[in-house]
Amino acid sequence: MSNILWQRLGAASGIVYVVLLLGPDLIQGGPSEEPTMTTAEAITHSCASIAPQLTDAIYPILHTLSYLIFLFFLGSLWSALRRAEGADGWLSAAALGGGLVSLAVRFSGMPTGVAASRNACAGIDPQLWQVLQDMDSAFYFTSFFPLAVLSAASAVVAIRFGAPLPRWLGWMSAVVAVALLVEGFAGTIYTRDFGLSFLLFLLWTVITSVVLMRRAGQPLPTVESAHRD
Repeated sequence: MSNILWQRLGAASGIVYVVLLLGPDLIQGGPSEEPTMTTAEAITHSCASIAPQLTDAIYPILHTLSYLIFLFFLGSLWSALRRAEGADGWLSAAALGGGLVSLAVRFSGMPTGVAASRNACAGIDPQLWQVLQDMDSAFYFTSFFPLAVLSAASAVVAIRFGAPLPRWLGWMSAVVAVALLVEGFAGTIYTRDFGLSFLLFLLWTVITSVVLMRRAGQPLPTVESAHRD
């Protein structure tokens, strides 16, 4: 397999990540009605929605697979950022670290959501069920902070070098970083169930994947050439 094709496969993993992550929500037909219900009604709704449908077991599986695929995208992005920044650069490492920490937070929070779903039909105490749901939401929004670091580091490298991402995508990365940071604070302070900035991050991921696929094999400007200019 050629090196260019190998690079494109790594970049394409970002698109696969988004498809696997959003797939279950699209299958379910949109956002849940639980935020508008009382705790007791939400438990009943959760129980009724998961008990009869064995196919719902694929949802946590697809989410887990999407997080694992995201690791390959991180590796592809880190490699491209490092080639543009130079061997002594630290922003590429910060971007990689931000992505890894975000995944660690998401994996840490998965058991709370799973525990709430599994025990919805087992007579779980409503207050305990609500606590598990709130913990799941808190983990979700906490993961926005390291994603903001990933986006901000990518933005600086792209704006400085115009590679591996074009500068316009670098500015988009900066906007995504600010949006994630603001909504991360809002989501951890106030009870919320979904963050629109995460959709913006997923859009950025898809666009970044396409750009990296198209630029695979192309020579990138390095920090040394930037100094000579």
